Amino acid sequence: MWKIYFFGAGKKGKYWVKFLKEFNMAPEGFIDNNQLLWGSSYEGVPVYAPDRLNAGVFDYVAVTCNAGEVIFWQLLEMGIEEDRILFGYHRLKNYLFYFAAKSSMPGGFIIPESAVRPKPRVLFDLQNGMVLGGVEAWVYGLAGQLKQQGVEGAYLTTDNTVEAFVDKTYPSHLFRYLEYMGEKEIIESSVRVIAENLPCTIICNFPQYIFWSACIAKMRYPGQVRIIAVQHNDDKAYYEAYALWCKYIDRCLAISMDIEEKLAAYGVDRDKMMSIGWYVSCDKTLCRSWSKEGFPIQIGYAGRVTVTQKRVDLLLEIALKLKEKNIRFCLNIAGTGNYAEIMDRRVQEEGLCSYVNMIGCIARGKIPDFWKKQDIMVSCSEWEGHSISQSEAMAAGAVPVVTDVSGARDDVADRYNGFVVPVGDLDAFADTICFLYHNRGKMEQMGKHAHETVYKRQKEMDEKAFWDRLLGEVWNH
Repeated sequence: MWKIYFFGAGKKGKYWVKFLKEFNMAPEGFIDNNQLLWGSSYEGVPVYAPDRLNAGVFDYVAVTCNAGEVIFWQLLEMGIEEDRILFGYHRLKNYLFYFAAKSSMPGGFIIPESAVRPKPRVLFDLQNGMVLGGVEAWVYGLAGQLKQQGVEGAYLTTDNTVEAFVDKTYPSHLFRYLEYMGEKEIIESSVRVIAENLPCTIICNFPQYIFWSACIAKMRYPGQVRIIAVQHNDDKAYYEAYALWCKYIDRCLAISMDIEEKLAAYGVDRDKMMSIGWYVSCDKTLCRSWSKEGFPIQIGYAGRVTVTQKRVDLLLEIALKLKEKNIRFCLNIAGTGNYAEIMDRRVQEEGLCSYVNMIGCIARGKIPDFWKKQDIMVSCSEWEGHSISQSEAMAAGAVPVVTDVSGARDDVADRYNGFVVPVGDLDAFADTICFLYHNRGKMEQMGKHAHETVYKRQKEMDEKAFWDRLLGEVWNH
């Protein structure tokens, strides 16, 4: 049984105690800097002074207060190893579910033999709902391919976001998180649905509830569940979750060389790792044109319209810089997200209506046509895995101007078929676009190189054979 202390006897601490109590667990005690609380109890849990930790008789200390960063550094100064400090909402939840699964989760549900299928189904993790992000687009494409191969499947989706898109390749099960009574009910309902689809292979795309539920289902039904975990971006939450639950993962797919190395550094077994590339539509012959001198340069963005990770707010800052430089351009933004309305309003407030075109959601089949109309693909992301939008744009001959994040240099050879700029460097973005604006011939040449890069890679890729082999391996190893 793990021994864990919560540092912070306040509202946040109360939330996390309630979390553990759902699983009939409790922390060893609260630690707090407030001397008035020492020797008392909070939510039925004793409160101690920080020197309680000096003896080192514990496994982890969870930071459960508003001044989290201050406490994090206090713990480090006390000599507590960083690996034993649970700081951050996702990191703490990841570990607490792991403790609960190991210590207090009940056994499996009784499944009628008639409910167990002779051939494994594939369940697809759509934790963020049916939206039009890069991960979801990849899932829809893979689902279509597997269905053609005769594989049965289902989508596992949630009410985390309002659905902007509905893919009917496979039936979907919607988890209504907003109606559940607590964390345990979320997990139990998810495990129950997985149990109703045994035997199954679960393709986990996010290190969250569906992934945790998949691992717990595998604990309960040995031999009936296989897990393929895909690391889609460079978010630390992926590394921590996949490393902690590695025992239950059958294969871990990394979408860039950088991610593969980091997974290994976090302790994920290299024998479980495989590299995976994006398959995108790419014609052998590129039929398109680029804007000529004297005409506005076309700049495209396609993806989630969000500030978190994608930093689409910076696109308007770049647009303002280009306007100041008297560059004639049109910034075409395709996609939806929680920043779309704010962005639309900002476009009007900044006087950019004649420069920025908010297209909204476009059908997957229209993506190649969208990119063939763009001279440049731009991405300000703070982190990525291996952007599918980047690959799709290059396949259509758009020159990528992207931040130096995971997966960027897997496709982009700087100044040959695109440009890689430092994260957050808006001047570099503006200067690069200005260079292409004034050198249209060079831009066209780079666009052709971008297409060639993707075409050569796609020619070598046999996605059908890859998934045939993988889905067989996880059941035979």
